[in-house]
Amino acid sequence: MKKIFIIILIGLIFLGVIPKTYAEEDLLKQGKAGILIEANSGEILFEKNKDERVAVASMTKMVGLIIIMEHLENGSLTLDEIVTASKNASGMGGSQIYLDTGEKMSVKDLIKGITMASANDVVVSKKQSL
Repeated sequence: MKKIFIIILIGLIFLGVIPKTYAEEDLLKQGKAGILIEANSGEILFEKNKDERVAVASMTKMVGLIIIMEHLENGSLTLDEIVTASKNASGMGGSQIYLDTGEKMSVKDLIKGITMASANDVVVSKKQSL
């Protein structure tokens, strides 16, 4: 009985190691548009309606947070710095914190808006000095 269990366990381990291959049409069945780019070469590995304009999605918000964190880390931005909501930001739609055009808010509070409310309008706001 032990031998059978070990053989099954080894088989499951090997099955988990072998990557599943996907047909290109399976990569983005439900999404309207997307693009997959190899980071080092810039080669486009997959695209679907890559030029179609779509609403800001969660991935964009995560990338936005990474960019904000990099600027905080290198000192080009501070948590107390004030950001102004643009007309584009205030009209984003989707999940948002309902920023008004010209509304000013600290980077610290905007980060809360991105992380807790998944706010589209926060990601497209711009730094006061720009």
